[in-house]
Amino acid sequence: MSETLQSLTPGMAVPFGGTKVTHVSPELAGAFTAGDRLVIVQDTGALLHIPASEGSIAEAAVSAAVDAFSSMGTVSDAAITAFYEAFAQRLESDDSFAPIAEANQADIVSAQARGRTTTRLELSTAMRSDMISGLRTWAGVQSLRNQVEETIEHDGWKVDQVTSGLGVVGFVFEGRPNVFADATGVLRSGNTVVFRIGSDALGTAKAIVEYALEPALAEAGLPVGAVSLVASAAHAAGWALFSDSRLALAVARGSGAAVSQLGSVARQAGIPVSLHGTGGAWIVAAPDADVDVFAEAVYNSLDRKVCNTLNTCCIVADRTSDLVPAFLAALDRAGERRGAKTKLHVVADHADEIPDAWYAEVPIGRAEGDVV
Repeated sequence: MSETLQSLTPGMAVPFGGTKVTHVSPELAGAFTAGDRLVIVQDTGALLHIPASEGSIAEAAVSAAVDAFSSMGTVSDAAITAFYEAFAQRLESDDSFAPIAEANQADIVSAQARGRTTTRLELSTAMRSDMISGLRTWAGVQSLRNQVEETIEHDGWKVDQVTSGLGVVGFVFEGRPNVFADATGVLRSGNTVVFRIGSDALGTAKAIVEYALEPALAEAGLPVGAVSLVASAAHAAGWALFSDSRLALAVARGSGAAVSQLGSVARQAGIPVSLHGTGGAWIVAAPDADVDVFAEAVYNSLDRKVCNTLNTCCIVADRTSDLVPAFLAALDRAGERRGAKTKLHVVADHADEIPDAWYAEVPIGRAEGDVV
């Protein structure tokens, strides 16, 4: 027998993981009201409070994407191509881009006032160009929908294996505006998408939806819910999104701990996940690595702040004398090119390999709060 959860009390025991118990804090008990939801992360015992209002926002966005997916089978590949081109044209047009740029500037000012980093938040000329290029790349990608991949024949009958859309793909992104090209890419294969963007970029995202995305969907004849934004700055909206079992796939990008938690929420709901929490590329320098080639690889891997940017570099112990200085010099050059101060995180037991001048503790603003 089950009952609807109406309230929580301080100290209430909540079992998790089959053998463990956690307890409701006074703050959680005071915030929880009838109609809210409580998600218990079975890996950690974390208690995630989803207010009814946030749950409704996510539910409506997923419902729109589900409805749109039911119509995607009748949408032609040419119409999908037309959408990408129309979206790109609206980002390219100074008239339609003007309110987007204005919203982005407001997001930047707000983030700076809160001491947040705006490295990936600024919708610069280069980022705008990359978004346009990304959309046109998708426009040029050949569709694989409804293609016969394999046929098994028997006397009097046969079975074809045919490619088809997966369903609704849910994304949770960090706060950078250029994720739209990533998110809308799933339309090419006949899927629909619903996504939440980091709170710092929410105003920019809403403006892109209003002035570029939705007009492009309408012009191309695609269902408006084919791309749905969860228009909330609350983390709870992301938890609600990833606990909606109607998703066919959940994709999360961002910081390791937050992404891991989102992945746990989705798995508990029976949703396959793709997580990018540790992000970026690795460079592993071999014992016989050429110093100049290594340095150029490091330098050129830090040209943009994207998911395949260099994240971790490993250098064998017997090459630290020449490769570490080359590595640090390449970092400095990359920082100068971007007009940014270089930041380096060093594994604790190798700290003596880095000159003292590199060490300083500074707060870095992330979606989940400042880290040092």
